[in-house]
Amino acid sequence: MQKVERKQHTDRRRGRLTAVLLCALLLIAFVTAGILLTRRAEEKPPEARKRITGAITQRSADEVRSVTVKQRNREAWTAVPDENGTLRLQTEDGTENWSVDESLGRMLMDVATNLTYEDVFTENRGDWEPEAESFGLRDPLITATFRFTDGTEVTARIGNSADGDENAYYYLTVDGDDRLYAVSAGTVEDLNTEQELLRPVHRLEILSALLDRITVKNGDGSLRAEWELQGKVSDRDAAENWLVKAPFVYPADYDAVQNLKESAENLRLGIYIGKATEENLKEYGLEEPQAILEMHMAAGSTGTVGESGVYDVTEREERTEILTLGKARSDMVDYVRFGDGIYTISRFSVSVFTEHSAQSTAARYPVATPLNSLESATVEKQGAEAVHYALIRTDRGEAEDSGTAVESGYRCMKNGEEIPWDTFEAAWERLLTVTVSGRLPEGYQPGEPHTKYTFRTVSGGTHTVALCDYDGMHDAVTMDGYTLFYLIQDGMTALP
Repeated sequence: MQKVERKQHTDRRRGRLTAVLLCALLLIAFVTAGILLTRRAEEKPPEARKRITGAITQRSADEVRSVTVKQRNREAWTAVPDENGTLRLQTEDGTENWSVDESLGRMLMDVATNLTYEDVFTENRGDWEPEAESFGLRDPLITATFRFTDGTEVTARIGNSADGDENAYYYLTVDGDDRLYAVSAGTVEDLNTEQELLRPVHRLEILSALLDRITVKNGDGSLRAEWELQGKVSDRDAAENWLVKAPFVYPADYDAVQNLKESAENLRLGIYIGKATEENLKEYGLEEPQAILEMHMAAGSTGTVGESGVYDVTEREERTEILTLGKARSDMVDYVRFGDGIYTISRFSVSVFTEHSAQSTAARYPVATPLNSLESATVEKQGAEAVHYALIRTDRGEAEDSGTAVESGYRCMKNGEEIPWDTFEAAWERLLTVTVSGRLPEGYQPGEPHTKYTFRTVSGGTHTVALCDYDGMHDAVTMDGYTLFYLIQDGMTALP
């Protein structure tokens, strides 16, 4: 038999080592190539696409013949410049022709004379027209037509936001132009204006400095609440001399009155709804209103500093502004009649008059005369001699009785004898902080007072505070003849 030779086998360990080396070499090659490619990319970055900007219209204001705007799901409106260049709304039936709000009109004219684009997405109509619906151009957000005196016109159609961000760009096409543009959000905002916002809103000229009566009536005209100034608006202490006149009579709190006056001055009308016709009054709840606000202003002068720095004084006649509140438009807005028009108004702005209790405006401080308005004070107590304090204004110079130099300020005389001013001033400031403890029952009639204060002011007014026993622990307080609250006994701090 022939000898069978053993078959030779390859060394497995040597094969595995070879494979590992090959993989390592390949990995090194890939990494090296990646680094080289990255370096080349950094050395030669790709050129960014440049935006294409420009103007679609470039005209002067006197070339504009009309501006027509059609918003999605709304009726179109047209505004026409008059001989002074002011835009006026022009309805098709000619029933209305009024000046557009000045600031809105200026923005509309700016767009009409200089309609610009921020970029050109494509110059080929075939690239965008099949997708017009997705761009919001099948039913545009805004369709604006600008007509010019030379007979030409430009119709721009604005669709959706180009990137979903309403602060960025919108798609824009122009009739007769194949391109798809990007237009700025600012231009869209200027054109996207409802017709009712175009009308200039009448400004309420309620001047807190001249207010001397604030009245709130129910819808049937009956009195709900009223506050009235006692004296003249020009009095130095006018702010402290208001009276609650309804539904009760009592001196009004200084801070409460200031809040009412400031709230009245800050009242603003919203958008114009329409004329106060019989049909509109019924539709907006003004035929049977919720409330009626009357702001009466006395004749007087007001002043403002003009742009030139000069203080201009304006003389104003006595007048009354009347606001009639109708039904709610929303949770925050109501309808209101002012003059012959119907507007919207913020419910919050009128709630201070319609929803707050008049009782919350009654004075809780028995003494309300500030020191700089006080001329004299007299305190009378049963079985004791009256004490009289007289305040004397002094100027820099010499005191009459001593000949010594004095600074500008005050002196206080108690029953004809001078007492330290600082002592009286500190005692008066403490007296101004005294507050009542609670309200007396309805129909309470005060008895004979055991203590009475009489305060005379520099404007010639007189205020009185009388105290009488209420229940052995409290005194009933009568201010200027009106009784509403009680005060703990000995609650009035002493004067020196």
